[in-house]
Amino acid sequence: MKVAVIYHEDFGSKGHSVLKARIKPSFEALARSGLLEGDDVQVFEPEPAPLELVERAHTPEHMESMRTESYNRQYHDVALLSAGSVLLASEMVAGGEAENAFAYTGTAGHHASPGSCWGFCYYNDVVISIMRLRELGLSRFLIVDVDPHFGDGTRNFFGDDRDVYHINFNHQQSSNFDEKNNNYDVGIGFDAGDDQFLSELERSMEMAKGFDFSICFVVFGHDSHADDYGGFELTSAVYAKMARIILEAAGGKGVVFVLSGGSVPEVASKAIPDVISVLAGR
Repeated sequence: MKVAVIYHEDFGSKGHSVLKARIKPSFEALARSGLLEGDDVQVFEPEPAPLELVERAHTPEHMESMRTESYNRQYHDVALLSAGSVLLASEMVAGGEAENAFAYTGTAGHHASPGSCWGFCYYNDVVISIMRLRELGLSRFLIVDVDPHFGDGTRNFFGDDRDVYHINFNHQQSSNFDEKNNNYDVGIGFDAGDDQFLSELERSMEMAKGFDFSICFVVFGHDSHADDYGGFELTSAVYAKMARIILEAAGGKGVVFVLSGGSVPEVASKAIPDVISVLAGR
Protein backbone atom coordinates (compact mmCIF):
# COMPACT_ATOMS: atom_id res chain seq x y z
CA MET A 1 0.00 0.00 0.00
CA LYS A 2 1.04 3.61 -0.44
CA VAL A 3 0.16 4.94 3.04
CA ALA A 4 -0.64 3.35 6.38
CA VAL A 5 -2.73 5.67 8.57
CA ILE A 6 -2.55 4.76 12.24
CA TYR A 7 -5.58 5.96 14.19
CA HIS A 8 -7.40 5.25 17.44
CA GLU A 9 -10.61 6.89 18.65
CA ASP A 10 -9.07 7.29 22.12
CA PHE A 11 -6.82 10.01 20.70
CA GLY A 12 -9.88 12.20 20.31
CA SER A 13 -11.66 11.22 23.53
CA LYS A 14 -8.76 10.75 25.95
CA GLY A 15 -5.95 12.77 24.39
CA HIS A 16 -4.44 15.89 25.88
CA SER A 17 -7.04 18.58 26.46
CA VAL A 18 -5.29 21.05 24.13
CA LEU A 19 -4.74 18.56 21.29
CA LYS A 20 -7.69 16.20 21.20
CA ALA A 21 -10.47 18.33 19.65
CA ARG A 22 -8.81 18.15 16.21
CA ILE A 23 -8.59 14.36 16.03
CA LYS A 24 -12.09 13.17 15.15
CA PRO A 25 -12.93 16.07 12.78
CA SER A 26 -9.69 15.60 10.85
CA PHE A 27 -10.24 11.85 10.53
CA GLU A 28 -13.79 12.44 9.33
CA ALA A 29 -12.42 14.92 6.79
CA LEU A 30 -9.94 12.28 5.65
CA ALA A 31 -12.81 9.82 5.14
CA ARG A 32 -14.80 12.40 3.16
CA SER A 33 -11.81 13.13 0.94
CA GLY A 34 -12.09 9.75 -0.77
CA LEU A 35 -8.49 8.85 0.07
CA LEU A 36 -9.62 5.84 2.09
CA GLU A 37 -11.48 4.35 -0.87
CA GLY A 38 -9.40 1.60 -2.44
CA ASP A 39 -6.22 -0.03 -1.22
CA ASP A 40 -3.63 2.75 -1.52
CA VAL A 41 -4.43 4.30 1.87
CA GLN A 42 -5.47 2.00 4.69
CA VAL A 43 -6.23 2.62 8.37
CA PHE A 44 -4.82 0.54 11.22
CA GLU A 45 -5.45 0.63 14.95
CA PRO A 46 -2.42 0.71 17.26
CA GLU A 47 -1.76 -0.99 20.54
CA PRO A 48 0.12 0.69 23.41
CA ALA A 49 3.89 0.70 23.06
CA PRO A 50 5.46 -2.14 25.09
CA LEU A 51 6.21 -0.84 28.56
CA GLU A 52 9.64 -2.44 28.64
CA LEU A 53 10.63 -0.52 25.52
CA VAL A 54 9.36 2.77 26.96
CA GLU A 55 11.20 2.07 30.21
CA ARG A 56 14.45 1.68 28.28
CA ALA A 57 13.95 5.12 26.75
CA HIS A 58 12.97 6.96 29.92
CA THR A 59 14.41 7.01 33.44
CA PRO A 60 12.77 5.18 36.34
CA GLU A 61 12.05 8.57 37.94
CA HIS A 62 10.17 9.75 34.86
CA MET A 63 8.19 6.54 34.64
CA GLU A 64 7.27 6.85 38.30
CA SER A 65 6.08 10.44 37.82
CA MET A 66 3.89 9.29 34.94
CA ARG A 67 2.28 6.70 37.17
CA THR A 68 1.83 8.79 40.30
CA GLU A 69 1.66 12.54 39.59
CA SER A 70 -1.94 13.53 38.96
CA TYR A 71 -1.35 15.74 35.91
CA ASN A 72 0.82 13.13 34.19
CA ARG A 73 -1.15 10.09 35.31
CA GLN A 74 -4.31 11.11 33.47
CA TYR A 75 -2.42 10.91 30.15
CA HIS A 76 -0.28 7.85 30.88
CA ASP A 77 -2.40 5.36 28.92
CA VAL A 78 -3.04 7.56 25.88
CA ALA A 79 0.66 8.51 25.80
CA LEU A 80 1.57 4.83 25.60
CA LEU A 81 -1.02 4.39 22.86
CA SER A 82 0.38 7.40 21.00
CA ALA A 83 3.88 5.95 21.15
CA GLY A 84 2.40 2.67 19.92
CA SER A 85 0.88 4.49 16.95
CA VAL A 86 4.27 5.84 15.84
CA LEU A 87 5.86 2.46 16.53
CA LEU A 88 3.35 0.62 14.33
CA ALA A 89 3.73 3.20 11.55
CA SER A 90 7.50 2.90 11.53
CA GLU A 91 7.48 -0.90 11.70
CA MET A 92 5.10 -1.10 8.74
CA VAL A 93 7.32 1.18 6.66
CA ALA A 94 10.50 -0.62 7.74
CA GLY A 95 8.93 -3.98 6.91
CA GLY A 96 7.78 -2.91 3.46
CA GLU A 97 4.08 -3.17 4.26
CA ALA A 98 3.60 0.51 3.47
CA GLU A 99 5.66 2.97 1.46
CA ASN A 100 4.87 5.82 3.87
CA ALA A 101 2.78 6.34 6.99
CA PHE A 102 0.86 8.93 8.98
CA ALA A 103 0.60 8.34 12.74
CA TYR A 104 -2.19 10.06 14.63
CA THR A 105 -1.45 10.69 18.32
CA GLY A 106 -3.30 11.85 21.41
CA THR A 107 -0.22 13.35 23.03
CA ALA A 108 2.93 14.69 21.42
CA GLY A 109 6.49 13.50 22.02
CA HIS A 110 9.28 15.86 21.00
CA HIS A 111 9.52 17.68 24.35
CA ALA A 112 9.93 14.40 26.26
CA SER A 113 13.53 13.90 27.44
CA PRO A 114 14.94 10.78 29.13
CA GLY A 115 13.98 12.08 32.58
CA SER A 116 11.46 14.87 32.05
CA CYS A 117 8.64 16.16 29.87
CA TRP A 118 6.58 19.26 29.13
CA GLY A 119 4.41 20.82 26.42
CA PHE A 120 1.78 18.06 26.03
CA CYS A 121 4.58 15.47 25.56
CA TYR A 122 5.06 12.50 27.89
CA TYR A 123 6.92 9.73 26.06
CA ASN A 124 9.18 10.46 23.11
CA ASP A 125 7.40 8.48 20.40
CA VAL A 126 10.03 8.94 17.67
CA VAL A 127 12.88 7.96 20.00
CA ILE A 128 11.04 4.83 21.12
CA SER A 129 10.40 3.88 17.49
CA ILE A 130 14.04 4.38 16.51
CA MET A 131 15.12 2.18 19.41
CA ARG A 132 12.89 -0.60 18.09
CA LEU A 133 14.01 -0.14 14.48
CA ARG A 134 17.63 -0.40 15.55
CA GLU A 135 16.79 -3.73 17.12
CA LEU A 136 15.52 -4.75 13.68
CA GLY A 137 18.83 -3.81 12.05
CA LEU A 138 18.22 -0.24 10.84
CA SER A 139 20.75 2.28 12.06
CA ARG A 140 20.53 5.76 10.51
CA PHE A 141 17.54 8.11 10.61
CA LEU A 142 16.52 11.55 9.43
CA ILE A 143 14.21 13.57 11.71
CA VAL A 144 12.59 16.69 10.28
CA ASP A 145 10.80 18.55 13.06
CA VAL A 146 8.57 21.25 11.53
CA ASP A 147 6.65 22.00 14.73
CA PRO A 148 7.51 25.64 15.56
CA HIS A 149 8.54 24.75 19.11
CA PHE A 150 12.09 23.46 19.53
CA GLY A 151 12.23 19.66 19.89
CA ASP A 152 14.46 19.73 22.94
CA GLY A 153 13.52 16.26 24.16
CA THR A 154 14.55 14.56 20.93
CA ARG A 155 17.81 16.55 20.93
CA ASN A 156 18.51 15.44 24.49
CA PHE A 157 18.34 11.83 23.30
CA PHE A 158 20.21 12.16 20.02
CA GLY A 159 22.36 15.29 20.32
CA ASP A 160 25.64 13.40 20.02
CA ASP A 161 24.36 10.52 17.87
CA ARG A 162 25.82 11.10 14.40
CA ASP A 163 23.54 8.39 12.98
CA VAL A 164 20.54 10.65 13.56
CA TYR A 165 20.31 13.74 11.36
CA HIS A 166 18.06 16.17 13.23
CA ILE A 167 16.55 19.18 11.42
CA ASN A 168 14.68 21.29 13.93
CA PHE A 169 12.56 24.28 12.90
CA ASN A 170 11.86 26.79 15.68
CA HIS A 171 10.91 30.33 16.72
CA GLN A 172 14.46 31.59 17.16
CA GLN A 173 15.69 34.52 15.08
CA SER A 174 18.91 32.76 14.04
CA SER A 175 19.97 29.28 13.01
CA ASN A 176 22.61 26.98 14.47
CA PHE A 177 24.27 24.22 12.46
CA ASP A 178 26.35 21.60 14.27
CA GLU A 179 27.75 19.62 11.34
CA LYS A 180 29.87 17.38 13.58
CA ASN A 181 26.78 15.91 15.26
CA ASN A 182 24.26 16.40 12.42
CA ASN A 183 22.15 18.84 14.43
CA TYR A 184 20.57 21.61 12.36
CA ASP A 185 18.40 24.18 14.11
CA VAL A 186 16.52 26.38 11.66
CA GLY A 187 15.38 29.57 13.37
CA ILE A 188 12.86 31.47 11.24
CA GLY A 189 11.33 33.73 13.88
CA PHE A 190 7.80 34.18 15.16
CA ASP A 191 6.13 35.56 12.05
CA ALA A 192 7.52 33.29 9.35
CA GLY A 193 5.21 32.86 6.36
CA ASP A 194 4.87 30.20 3.68
CA ASP A 195 7.66 31.40 1.39
CA GLN A 196 10.27 31.67 4.11
CA PHE A 197 9.32 28.33 5.63
CA LEU A 198 9.38 26.46 2.31
CA SER A 199 12.64 28.08 1.26
CA GLU A 200 14.35 27.04 4.49
CA LEU A 201 12.85 23.56 4.24
CA GLU A 202 14.19 23.10 0.71
CA ARG A 203 17.62 24.28 1.84
CA SER A 204 17.59 21.96 4.84
CA MET A 205 16.57 18.94 2.78
CA GLU A 206 19.29 19.74 0.24
CA MET A 207 21.83 19.73 3.08
CA ALA A 208 20.62 16.30 4.16
CA LYS A 209 21.04 14.74 0.71
CA GLY A 210 24.39 13.19 1.52
CA PHE A 211 23.10 11.49 4.66
CA ASP A 212 22.27 7.84 4.01
CA PHE A 213 19.23 7.16 6.19
CA SER A 214 16.73 4.30 6.38
CA ILE A 215 13.55 6.18 7.35
CA CYS A 216 12.61 9.86 7.60
CA PHE A 217 10.45 10.87 10.55
CA VAL A 218 8.54 14.15 10.23
CA VAL A 219 7.39 15.69 13.51
CA PHE A 220 4.34 17.44 12.12
CA GLY A 221 2.89 20.23 14.22
CA HIS A 222 0.18 22.24 12.51
CA ASP A 223 0.39 24.75 15.36
CA SER A 224 2.58 26.48 12.76
CA HIS A 225 -0.64 27.70 11.09
CA ALA A 226 -1.54 31.38 11.46
CA ASP A 227 -4.85 30.40 13.11
CA ASP A 228 -3.27 27.96 15.57
CA TYR A 229 -1.29 28.59 18.75
CA GLY A 230 2.28 28.43 17.41
CA GLY A 231 4.28 31.46 16.36
CA PHE A 232 4.59 30.88 12.62
CA GLU A 233 2.10 32.47 10.24
CA LEU A 234 1.65 29.66 7.72
CA THR A 235 -1.45 29.14 5.58
CA SER A 236 -3.25 25.90 4.81
CA ALA A 237 -1.70 25.85 1.34
CA VAL A 238 1.76 25.18 2.76
CA TYR A 239 1.33 21.66 4.12
CA ALA A 240 0.95 19.77 0.86
CA LYS A 241 3.95 21.67 -0.52
CA MET A 242 5.92 20.82 2.62
CA ALA A 243 5.07 17.12 2.33
CA ARG A 244 6.05 17.09 -1.35
CA ILE A 245 9.44 18.68 -0.67
CA ILE A 246 10.20 16.12 2.04
CA LEU A 247 8.92 13.17 0.04
CA GLU A 248 10.94 14.11 -3.04
CA ALA A 249 14.08 14.69 -0.96
CA ALA A 250 13.65 11.28 0.68
CA GLY A 251 14.19 9.75 -2.74
CA GLY A 252 11.96 6.74 -2.33
CA LYS A 253 12.90 5.98 1.27
CA GLY A 254 10.03 5.66 3.69
CA VAL A 255 8.58 8.75 5.34
CA VAL A 256 6.64 8.60 8.61
CA PHE A 257 4.64 11.68 9.56
CA VAL A 258 4.04 11.94 13.32
CA LEU A 259 1.24 14.24 14.47
CA SER A 260 2.58 16.73 16.99
CA GLY A 261 1.28 20.15 18.09
CA GLY A 262 -1.91 21.86 16.98
CA SER A 263 -5.37 22.40 18.35
CA VAL A 264 -7.65 23.89 15.70
CA PRO A 265 -9.99 21.32 14.09
CA GLU A 266 -10.44 23.35 10.90
CA VAL A 267 -6.67 23.53 10.37
CA ALA A 268 -6.16 19.82 11.02
CA SER A 269 -9.10 18.88 8.80
CA LYS A 270 -7.39 20.50 5.82
CA ALA A 271 -3.73 19.87 6.62
CA ILE A 272 -3.86 16.17 7.49
CA PRO A 273 -5.75 14.96 4.36
CA ASP A 274 -3.47 17.18 2.24
CA VAL A 275 -0.35 15.57 3.69
CA ILE A 276 -1.72 12.05 3.31
CA SER A 277 -2.73 12.79 -0.27
CA VAL A 278 0.87 13.71 -1.12
CA LEU A 279 2.20 10.62 0.65
CA ALA A 280 -0.17 8.56 -1.49
CA GLY A 281 1.20 10.13 -4.69
CA ARG A 282 -1.96 12.05 -5.50
